[in-house]
Amino acid sequence: MICVVPWNGFTLPVWLLEMHSGLVISHGPTSEPEISLSFDDGPDPTYTPRILNILKQYGVKATFFEQGRMIRLYPQLSRRVITEGHVLGNHTETHPYIERLSRSGVRSEIDGCDEALLSYVGVRTYLFRPPRGAWNPTIFHDAKMRQDHIVLWSVALEHADTPLPDEMAARVLRLVRPGAIVLMHDGARTSRESTVEALPMLLDGLKARGYRIVTIPELLNIPGNDLVPNPRANIRPAQIR
Repeated sequence: MICVVPWNGFTLPVWLLEMHSGLVISHGPTSEPEISLSFDDGPDPTYTPRILNILKQYGVKATFFEQGRMIRLYPQLSRRVITEGHVLGNHTETHPYIERLSRSGVRSEIDGCDEALLSYVGVRTYLFRPPRGAWNPTIFHDAKMRQDHIVLWSVALEHADTPLPDEMAARVLRLVRPGAIVLMHDGARTSRESTVEALPMLLDGLKARGYRIVTIPELLNIPGNDLVPNPRANIRPAQIR
């Protein structure tokens, strides 16, 4: 007997249909030793530059899901993310509990971040990550209309059970598998010092295990960013995967 009791706007058949539509992603399809690193909630002037420096030192590219309001405050950091070869994704305008919003509220939050990316960075993204990974049929259908993928994650670096940097890295290294998408944060109203300290340990551990780190569009073989002509952003038009 199939459960038809609604949960978060879903019945089980609807959830199964949308979860297996190919538009909602939490893990890559590959069995190759490839994974993706992702960072949420930036750009942040305290943490984003330090994380970018570490990634540059290791020759690694990542995917940054940014808030529109933060892009407007620190557009030069978002431009640095792009010019250093990383990928940008939409993480809403203000990081609300988006699953509680009306259809127009959902559209306003995603539109706001899209507009910030276009106006301040010159980027059209096809990647959307809902705050806290929460989504419902309204969010799903809005993403489908935009031809966006809803990108979740396989394992998170920050976890209540592992507050210390070495514990954080060790936990991810224990849980990670080929095709994994790792969630981290370079912003939000809390200290990310532990994340910055754990990142080199994680990268060293992944390298020792033979993992190749790629961007989410590379891992999933999906569109990532289009760069559009924008005098304010001053970035040459091209497509970034």
